[in-house]
Amino acid sequence: MIKTRYKYNTNLAKGTGLVNENLMLIEFYKETDTKQSFLERCIGENILDKSTEHRTKDIVNLVFFDRFWKTENVISLLKKMRDNGLSLDALKTLFLIYTAKANLVFYDFLIYLYQSHQNTKITTVVSNRFLLHAISEEKAPSWSNAIIHRVSSYLISCAKELNVLTPDGYLNKKIPDQLVITYLLHELHFHGKSDMEIVHDNLWKLLGMTMQEIIMEMEKISFRGSFIFQYSGEILKIGWKHQNMEEFIENECR
Repeated sequence: MIKTRYKYNTNLAKGTGLVNENLMLIEFYKETDTKQSFLERCIGENILDKSTEHRTKDIVNLVFFDRFWKTENVISLLKKMRDNGLSLDALKTLFLIYTAKANLVFYDFLIYLYQSHQNTKITTVVSNRFLLHAISEEKAPSWSNAIIHRVSSYLISCAKELNVLTPDGYLNKKIPDQLVITYLLHELHFHGKSDMEIVHDNLWKLLGMTMQEIIMEMEKISFRGSFIFQYSGEILKIGWKHQNMEEFIENECR
C-alpha cells in the first residue's frame, strides 16, 4: 500500500515565529559554518540561553535550518542586511516569506486570509475552518480534533508574531519596505523567473499585494537606480544590474 504524501504537516509546532531566537542564531552564524559545526557551536556555547540541548537541536534543525538553510543557505544574506541597518519589521517580512515556504500550511493560510478575510477578525474559528477544508481535500491527514486545535493556534500565533495580524486579530495590510521588495525581486530573478513570471509569483500574495501594487512599487524602486524598469501594460522588461544576491546586497544595502 502506497503511503499518501500530504502537502501539510505539523512542523510549525516546533516553533512559530521565533523571532528573537532566529535573530540570535543569525547573529551567531559564521560563513565558515557547516550545519553540523553550527549546531555544535550553538549547543556548546548555549546560544539559546536556558534552552535544553534537545530544545536547541529542535529549534536549529527543525526551524532555523528548515527555513533558512534547506534548499539554499540565505543566512549570510539576512545577516549582511541586518548588519547594514535593515529594520526589525523589514526583517520580519523576510522571516515571514521563508517560514511560509518551509511550512505550506502557513503559506496557503496566508493566501486564504488575504483572499477572503480582509475585514474579518481572525480567530481559531477561521483557522479551524481552513484546516477542516484542507483535510477534506486531502492536503492534510485526518488529524484529530486535538491536533487541529494545536495547528490552528500555531497558525494564528505565527501570523501575529510575524506582523501579518494585529494583536487583536485583524489583517495588518501594509506595503513592505522597499528594500525587502527589491531583495525579493532579485531573489526571484536569480531563481530563474522571467520578468513577467516575477510579478505573477504567488510570493506577493503572502504579503497581500496585488499585481498592480507590485508594479507600482517596482516603478518607484527603479527611480533609485536599482534596476531599469519598462512596462507598457502588456510587456514588462527589467534591466538587471547585479549578477547575484551577494552583489545586490553589497551595492543596495549600504
